[in-house]
Amino acid sequence: SSVLSSQEISSVQTSTQLFNGMTVKARSAAREVVATYSVDDIFIELIIQLPSNYPLGSITVESGKRVGVAVQQWRNWMLQLSTYLTHQNGSIMEGLSLWKNNVDK
Repeated sequence: SSVLSSQEISSVQTSTQLFNGMTVKARSAAREVVATYSVDDIFIELIIQLPSNYPLGSITVESGKRVGVAVQQWRNWMLQLSTYLTHQNGSIMEGLSLWKNNVDK
């Protein structure tokens, strides 16, 4: 499973997909991906952590900074992203694209 988590993190690092207003950083030592989305002066941060037994264990999605977003709306976004990554076998970059589309709406 360490090979699979390394492959997933490296796919984020080598991804050529660009997001307008969002930066994505992969930390392979911590097995996590940090996405920061900025609109005007507001920054929203999202942390995706891969468990040590990935893909058997579920991916953890945590919120960093969430300025200007209602709590219920944020929970809905986190639940949708967690469900997509865990149960629909989506890649992290596809999940971040889905999350960014929700934030843009």
